Amino acid sequence: MHNLKLSRILLLLLMLCALAGNAQIKLQSYTSATDTFYWKRYTHIPRPQRLNLRPYVAVNPGKVIETFLARNLDQFPHFTQDSLPKFSVEKLKKCLYPIDINGDNLPDIIFSGYSGGASPLVQIYLNRGDSFELVFEDYQYITRLKKKSRRLTELSTGDAGSGDNYLYFTRDYKVIQEHDVPEFIKVKQHVAYRYTEEPVRYYPAPIPFIAKTDTMLLRASAARLNEPFFPKPETFGNIVAKYRSKAKGVVLAIKSFGKGNDWYFVEAYPGTMPTASILYDLERMPSFIRGWVSGQSILLDLK
Repeated sequence: MHNLKLSRILLLLLMLCALAGNAQIKLQSYTSATDTFYWKRYTHIPRPQRLNLRPYVAVNPGKVIETFLARNLDQFPHFTQDSLPKFSVEKLKKCLYPIDINGDNLPDIIFSGYSGGASPLVQIYLNRGDSFELVFEDYQYITRLKKKSRRLTELSTGDAGSGDNYLYFTRDYKVIQEHDVPEFIKVKQHVAYRYTEEPVRYYPAPIPFIAKTDTMLLRASAARLNEPFFPKPETFGNIVAKYRSKAKGVVLAIKSFGKGNDWYFVEAYPGTMPTASILYDLERMPSFIRGWVSGQSILLDLK
């Protein structure tokens, strides 16, 4: 009788263990079907906004476009192939913007559109009078143009990704013009996870900060979430990047829950790169990474 009771107890314990195991989701088997619940709890940062190039277009744009295509149509075979019926020369014309970028009164050409691959493309062709020279190329689209004395001085491009990409990039270029020939200098790129929480209000001016220790965690939202495991983009909780050296940067906004529970939306400088992260394509330009850090992990320079 004693052995029978003991057997029943052991059987009951095994059944309880099995039920408990079935009630838990294993971190490593967390699937894409359930990996978005957390990101729906707050407003995400917006995609880099595409600039409307129409206000910059020169007069009589049609004539300039025809002249450009007569000499450069072979540069766009993906618009002329019969195998791609949804693209045509007429569609190509809508991607061409005659804009004078060097102040010589000759409309140059900015192409912004289908690249033939997964990502859109931006190209700038300088009008030499009797020919057009490709002087700039980047993926995705233009987000900002700045001119001075009719000459282009600054340019920014936005990259919202495509396919499985999950980062937002904004790349800044400085334009130096000598003898009416522009040179595009890479300045920096801003990087953020697409599900990063958008601050309600930004500071009028950024405030410098330095990490208190060499263990700073940059997160997608103003919360300490270290689980579950998300297979895409292969991280735990809302962790975007881990640092093993004291990071520096600027604070752009704050979210306070009271009682010393403050979170800061920051832009970390590229002088200290994370030792682990969900980030990619940081080698193209000096990368300033945006995300949230706990107020307990950084010191503000309020001078």
